[in-house]
Amino acid sequence: MVVDEGVSVRNILDGDMAVMIAIDKRITGKDRTRSWPQKVSSHSKTYYPPLSFVAEKDGKVIGFIIGTIMGAEYALPLSGWINIIGVDPDFQGKGVGRLLMRAFILACHRRGIKCRLMVHEEDNRLRQMLESMGFKKGGLIDYVRGYEEM
Repeated sequence: MVVDEGVSVRNILDGDMAVMIAIDKRITGKDRTRSWPQKVSSHSKTYYPPLSFVAEKDGKVIGFIIGTIMGAEYALPLSGWINIIGVDPDFQGKGVGRLLMRAFILACHRRGIKCRLMVHEEDNRLRQMLESMGFKKGGLIDYVRGYEEM
């Protein structure tokens, strides 16, 4: 896929939050962003290198990727983890998500770490994109149990 001319990628700024939330709402139809301000500000203000980017066209944010560095909590080496990626529905299917992923992969490569993320098993579109970009299934398995099941 060819990315539209004029699309650029840069690090996230605190002022990007409102448009990122609006894009996510357009994608999902709901507000899933209660913890985002803490995550984004922690990426830009703590010792962790920022692994969060936005894609812009004509000065307007059209997509984003939020990532962090972690691993010890899963007994893994430090890795760049993608928390969330979103592309405005008007720009989906035009290579914007791939452009954001490439920026993330390059940022991880520069730090000598691997890229990781968790994906819903049913999200075939994202899984196909990841596999086409060289991602492979890792060794983590999600287990879930509710209290009412005791």
